[in-house]
Amino acid sequence: MNGRHNQIFMRRIISVLYLLTIQVLLHAQNECRQTDYILQSKLVSPPYNTVTAAANTLNIVARDIVIPVVVHIISNGSTDFVTNEQVYAQIDALNRDYNAANGDRLKTPSYFLGRVANCGIRFELAKVDPGGNLSTGIVRRKTAVQAFALDDKVKFNDRGGDDAWPRDHYLNIWVCPLISAISGYASVPGAREELDGVVINESVFGITNRNGINSLGRVAVHEIGHWLGLKHIWGDGYCGDDGIDDTPQQKSYHKGCPSGLVTSCGSDPGGDMYMNYMDLTDDACRYMFTEGQKKKMLGLFEPGQARFPLLSSGALSAPGNPIDALWGNKDLKQGSVANIGLSPVPATTSLRVELLETGTVPGSRLLVYNIVGQPLLSVPVTGKVVQIDISTLKSGQYLLKVENSGVPASKFIKL
Repeated sequence: MNGRHNQIFMRRIISVLYLLTIQVLLHAQNECRQTDYILQSKLVSPPYNTVTAAANTLNIVARDIVIPVVVHIISNGSTDFVTNEQVYAQIDALNRDYNAANGDRLKTPSYFLGRVANCGIRFELAKVDPGGNLSTGIVRRKTAVQAFALDDKVKFNDRGGDDAWPRDHYLNIWVCPLISAISGYASVPGAREELDGVVINESVFGITNRNGINSLGRVAVHEIGHWLGLKHIWGDGYCGDDGIDDTPQQKSYHKGCPSGLVTSCGSDPGGDMYMNYMDLTDDACRYMFTEGQKKKMLGLFEPGQARFPLLSSGALSAPGNPIDALWGNKDLKQGSVANIGLSPVPATTSLRVELLETGTVPGSRLLVYNIVGQPLLSVPVTGKVVQIDISTLKSGQYLLKVENSGVPASKFIKL
């Protein structure tokens, strides 16, 4: 009899623990693990604020911002299948929210209404891949990985994911199953090129046939905000500072759908801005960026800033020449290879070329090409060190090749 009572008791305990686990998972479905990701990757990426701090004081670019997007869909066959329609719906949601075309922005309280920003950023699926071939901007890969973590394995073909497309031409979005109900995470401006982009849990990507707290595509809106230099609105610290003047301080994140005046710290008469996209409230209850956040993001598209190269991306052009001749060739590296050294990197008016090994044919020349392979400069090789005047070149990426030699091409950036 005692044994039977013990079994019943244990079943009840297990049932209670199961219900508690379900509640924890449901609560965690809106978890942006950006802070954990930054802490984990800080040894290989620049400090969060140093790369983008200057953007606050720059003149905002006076042109349309159109960001080419490639969506890498990584599926293990046992979880949600992300359709093309989901991808299109997510792109629509991004364009809705980054251009203040969302009707629910009118729910913004009167004391914050004057801060609502139309960021003027559009997203469009890429029309060509880095090799210049026709593309839908959607790449599908099967994987044996049951769920990915914050370790960036999803960004590498040989680790069960898919390699990034060149960041100077594309916003990479990886859609995959993530562990522990993590909604997503993002690289920050200045991170390593092969890690650049946004990772979204397949369960919260898109809006078609979605329900629940993440049914409006705003997890991607939030994570791309990080990719464009924004921190969480609470500054990732107790009453922290997100570096934006018109976002009030608050002690931590909000969950669910708060209402009315909520003041947790700071002196802003409006209290907490829990309806901001960079908080963690439900999709239906976050619906605004501020003018300060807009300025921060657009500053990244100024010359010399991290997202500036995207403005001249060829990813939305017609198929033809490769838009990045370095793509897929691991022998082509920025700055130097085994046979050649370039300095300074980035360069401004002059590029110093040091030929580190022999093999250069006498009378050969150094050839400078733009990123689509068109020749621009030709300079004779007169010794082991050659100075090239690049003052006439526009800001951007270029290739340098030693004529009539087996020396691999090298990439440099001109500011």
